[in-house]
Amino acid sequence: MRHYECTLLQAPDERLQAAGVATRALRDNPVAMAISQDPLSRLEMPYAIFRSQNLEPSSLTAGARIGEYILAMAGAAAPGQCISSMLPEQMRSTREPEHTASDGDRMVYAGSVMADHDLLEPHWHIGPVGVEPGLQGMGVGKAVMRVLCDNLDQRGSVGWLETDKPQNIRFYVGLGFELVEEAPMLSARFWFMRRDPR
Repeated sequence: MRHYECTLLQAPDERLQAAGVATRALRDNPVAMAISQDPLSRLEMPYAIFRSQNLEPSSLTAGARIGEYILAMAGAAAPGQCISSMLPEQMRSTREPEHTASDGDRMVYAGSVMADHDLLEPHWHIGPVGVEPGLQGMGVGKAVMRVLCDNLDQRGSVGWLETDKPQNIRFYVGLGFELVEEAPMLSARFWFMRRDPR
């Protein structure tokens, strides 16, 4: 692969492009599949969330790029700006949706599970993390995560994330994360992980 540059992305157009990369990368993940069988819905709903998060001035977005093209990204919401603030308690649904529920209802339920397992102490909530399909498994994701983790270390900040793929646990452990808990989410699972600053 040609050489790519990893850095924090500042420009709104770069952050929007990064949101698109993450949306495509995560479209067929277990939680996305549990939320919707429609591949277009699995693009549309997450993109709206990722776009909003990436354009938030307080958020961090690390990216890998070749020229103008973003290959991978790792985002993080600032303390107080993560899922618990995006989905207030009165909007949450802790009751598992029926099989006839809408994709929107299942999306709210997934957010509710994440919010119920959110870390109570101040932290940067990491995610989404994604590599352009076709470029995964080449080390690009680890490179952008290192940029993000280095930034959190400089701030002396705790990182928190959830993943829905068991093979990602080893990936994050290699970056200094520790598995804290897991929870079912419809036909999938979440694994929650914490990283203390180095």
